[in-house]
Amino acid sequence: MQTSLKMAIASVPSLPGDVEGNLNKIEQAAREAARVGCEFLLTPEMSASGYGSYPEVLKTAERAGDGPIYRGLAKIASAYGMAVAAGFAELDGDRRLISHYCVFPDGRFNVTRKHRVTPAEFPLSPAVRLYYDDTEEIGHVYEGEEKFNVFTVKGIPCAIVICADWGIKNLLDKLQRLGVRFIMLVTGAGGTKDDRYSLEALRDPKNTVLREKYLKEMGHCAPDGMLFECMDRNMAFACCNLIGDDGKKYCHGGSGKIVNCDGELLYTMPGIPVIEKMRTTCGFAELKFEL
Repeated sequence: MQTSLKMAIASVPSLPGDVEGNLNKIEQAAREAARVGCEFLLTPEMSASGYGSYPEVLKTAERAGDGPIYRGLAKIASAYGMAVAAGFAELDGDRRLISHYCVFPDGRFNVTRKHRVTPAEFPLSPAVRLYYDDTEEIGHVYEGEEKFNVFTVKGIPCAIVICADWGIKNLLDKLQRLGVRFIMLVTGAGGTKDDRYSLEALRDPKNTVLREKYLKEMGHCAPDGMLFECMDRNMAFACCNLIGDDGKKYCHGGSGKIVNCDGELLYTMPGIPVIEKMRTTCGFAELKFEL
């Protein structure tokens, strides 16, 4: 049996702690996605709360399914008749986790929790216990303790992976064993304002180093290698990153892609390093699955 899923990815310029403003941006993306018949909207890591461990973000933490972010997303999903995936800070006992909702039009929801929290993200907590070695500063998940909540959209088994969790050892093998057919990677942090540049600087023909950097960035959309992984594993893939200056530490680059199960690149959203051009960017595609 073959089925298809019309989906959208949206890089949104979320601000730390501005839940109302961030939800408005997600709704604008949902409106645009609904206009072309999309059934699913994917937005980046911590898109509803704003990214980071700032006090403003920590204050937005809510219990899953019980808070203004959930209610706002449920309202958007119902109004536009699509599943909406968005990131938030989750309150779990005395922990605050980096989590991601997928909210359906009928109010049902799924929550994915980030395993590997980076040092810059503390005091936000990892969702599972980690061990550390000298290979990198981010902790590793103990073998067999990964916790991915697989959910279905139109009968398609889906899983969301949050940023650094992409580094979980043998991740794709593990998701494939869970029966996942559609992997969605959501990311947040993507550099600071020092990594970006202005149109004025880019327009200077003598600035050859900057122009070469710009061309390289326009041709890149992480992670590499997924075209063949999708082809070999009969999986679809989508990813999207936050975009824009958060007014504090980060200036997110914005990027995304959508890949079909046969390895066809259906849509690519390059990073946007030019300050003046950083705005909500949406991409759309129709994925096809043999179930």
